Amino acid sequence: MTKNRKFLALAAQIVAVLAVLVTLSLCFVGCNGDVDPDAPPVDFNRDDLGRVPEEASIQGVTAIDGAQVTATSAELSTDEAVKATAAYLFNLANANLEKVEYYANYAVGGGTANVTNLNMAGDMKVREVRIKDGAAMYMVTLGRVTNGYLNGYLTGNSSKPISLIIGICRGILDYGNRKYTPDGKTMYVQEGDSGCLDETSVANFFTDKPYINWDKCGKVESESIEDFMKNEYYRNHYFETNSSLINAKNLVSASVVRDDELDCYNIEMTVDVNSDALELATESTRESAGSDDIVFAYQTIKCQVWDCGLFRTYETADSWEGSMGPGGMLKGSTSNEWTKYFTYNKENAPGLQIPTDMTWYK
Repeated sequence: MTKNRKFLALAAQIVAVLAVLVTLSLCFVGCNGDVDPDAPPVDFNRDDLGRVPEEASIQGVTAIDGAQVTATSAELSTDEAVKATAAYLFNLANANLEKVEYYANYAVGGGTANVTNLNMAGDMKVREVRIKDGAAMYMVTLGRVTNGYLNGYLTGNSSKPISLIIGICRGILDYGNRKYTPDGKTMYVQEGDSGCLDETSVANFFTDKPYINWDKCGKVESESIEDFMKNEYYRNHYFETNSSLINAKNLVSASVVRDDELDCYNIEMTVDVNSDALELATESTRESAGSDDIVFAYQTIKCQVWDCGLFRTYETADSWEGSMGPGGMLKGSTSNEWTKYFTYNKENAPGLQIPTDMTWYK
């Protein structure tokens, strides 16, 4: 009987932490990073990330209209003109991702989820590469559980990692997937679990060492672009980097600072979570989590936009809270960050091209 009680107690812990990490993994359905401490720092010189777009690469893109720009200091402002400028620059850059012939971005993300009524927490890291070439789009994403622990377990305020549960969670929640459309009409998707991932896949995303073994992943599924956008909660087009509805009235505050050295604008926005700005993100998270009470606590967006109207970098940080787990019995919250680094100079980015051997989806 004693052994049975101990087993049931351990099983309850496993279920609780699984709920944490399942919920955490749902944060990355459409957006959401801190950088893996074991990963090398992102190098803007790698494959041209962060360099100004060349003239030949920005044909058809809408440049910034200076008449619509009100630049300020770095301090966040509630001034309507500043908020309107921030929204204008963000939406322009987002729309230009559909117009530009080629772009690629490397994204690093992650976050922490807490089950507040059980004092448990879990961490996850995510990496992603997106490459657009004409109507074609290729995306590769991987996620790895990095920790699962009890807050204040046995030793006051410290956190005790639970190795067994981390291993179980990795076996269930680690994932890799790739998505590809050759023509903007049909999206092909292949997904896999921890069996697909190399042990060092997160840290070595950019190396030649395979990080996902596609032969061990699931079969390829296909769907129309329209269904893909609906199921993935895109707002305007599948090239966009964020589906939030950003306008002046949906912002609490903003700042727009001109960087004359880089010839770009640094934008920061505090999103009003009580507006309809995060409607799609909320719907997506609630559906994935099977919850009807998840709400965002905050969201901030930072980005750099070149004078030509394209993103240099994009960052978002947010937190949401609500019920988790079977029947909503667990109460918790998450905090997440997500950063993207862009390039538009195709000839200077040999490592950021759609692979030539794409027979996997046929």
